[in-house]
Amino acid sequence: MQNINLSLFIPNSFLAETNDLKVKTYKVGIISRALAVFRIKNVIIYNDKSFNDVKGFKDAAFIETVLNYMNTPQYLRKRAFPIQADLKHVGILPPLRTPYHPTDNSPKQGEYRQGFTVKRNKKGTFVDIGMDKLAFCKEQLTVNKIFSFKITKIAKEVIVTPEEPDDIYWGYKTINENNGLKKSLNKLNPNLVVVTTRYADTINSIFDELRYKVNKSNNIAIVFGGPYSSVENDFTDLKWEYIEINTIPNQGTQTVRTEEAVVSTLSLFNLLLAD
Repeated sequence: MQNINLSLFIPNSFLAETNDLKVKTYKVGIISRALAVFRIKNVIIYNDKSFNDVKGFKDAAFIETVLNYMNTPQYLRKRAFPIQADLKHVGILPPLRTPYHPTDNSPKQGEYRQGFTVKRNKKGTFVDIGMDKLAFCKEQLTVNKIFSFKITKIAKEVIVTPEEPDDIYWGYKTINENNGLKKSLNKLNPNLVVVTTRYADTINSIFDELRYKVNKSNNIAIVFGGPYSSVENDFTDLKWEYIEINTIPNQGTQTVRTEEAVVSTLSLFNLLLAD
């Protein structure tokens, strides 16, 4: 895949079709798996202006919580996430099985791990990296936070330094600031905005145009609408190129759910960026 920043924009109305907490959890789980499978850098939850503000705010917070929970290595979840109602059904979620979700509790020198900062002293910070004992970082870090670390020494004491690998997919960042779509896009400042809609030209009819635009971009935003409304159309801007596409030609169902559109669209982009 090309070295680009690929970001997904999903509306806070994404879960509007159901009030069932288990179904909501499952739907967000599909999004999280797609983000990891296709190595997405950012997922932005934007405020769908056609949706109820109070419910939209609550659903956005729920989506953010579940996405962050899934993105967190299993060995850190009890520390990072206190018991809460929104996580009641997370047991149904599949593991991501990404490089930053290791199952080995005996890491080796030179490996990277995500760690939770537990406590601090004058010499540095004690960090949980999923071992039987806490590792130590010789830097003063904020406690009760997750950072990425490289294991630099394994002896009587395991020493780690804050560092993230640049050649391994290391997870997605969830952004939820309760902003509308255009403001959210402006904060990310993409060169190309791709809007998915069933009312646009089908992917097969504009594939060459899309490939041309993608190949000259390094910061791409892919925008999805909600279950009851299309993507708002007042966000074109001279700062970015813009294209609308229908990524599921000849759909066999009356509607395509957001999570289904995400998987279908990212599959196509994976093909476009595979060279």
